[in-house]
Amino acid sequence: MKQLLLLFVLGLASCAQVPDAADMPKDPKALPPIILLKGDTVSKYSTDSLAKGRPTLLYYYGPACLPCDTLTQKMLAAIDTLKDVNIFFLSAGSFHDVKLYEKKYGMEKFPNVQLGLDYNNTFFRYYGGQAYPLLVFYDKERQIKRANLGSLPIDTIRAIIDK
Repeated sequence: MKQLLLLFVLGLASCAQVPDAADMPKDPKALPPIILLKGDTVSKYSTDSLAKGRPTLLYYYGPACLPCDTLTQKMLAAIDTLKDVNIFFLSAGSFHDVKLYEKKYGMEKFPNVQLGLDYNNTFFRYYGGQAYPLLVFYDKERQIKRANLGSLPIDTIRAIIDK
């Protein structure tokens, strides 16, 4: 019976979706092309549309994640210190959750902030985001600097961006 269960589990594991090599970036350090579906479920925004020549922060959050809520509040309260950074909030939640998060924090009033649903799960395929918050930092040339699992103080976020 144990052998049958093991074979079943191994069979399920072999069905896991593996990223197609064609979907992977040519330069593994480069900012991947992630497309967000905005809260209105119609508009889309891509990392390719982000302002060039600015550092970028990808922020993978969970709509019901308390540490994410706390970090989001701190980031938006200190948005003046991050106004030169493209901030890309990504969620794998539902459209409803994304819309609520967007309204809760008034994201639309921050020109350097984009928030939406990663409906193709591109972020997950590249970074394997399995916990929240996951922060991925890119420099002005769109090359990865660092990835961090868990919340960080704003001054540490700023220091990573400036390094």
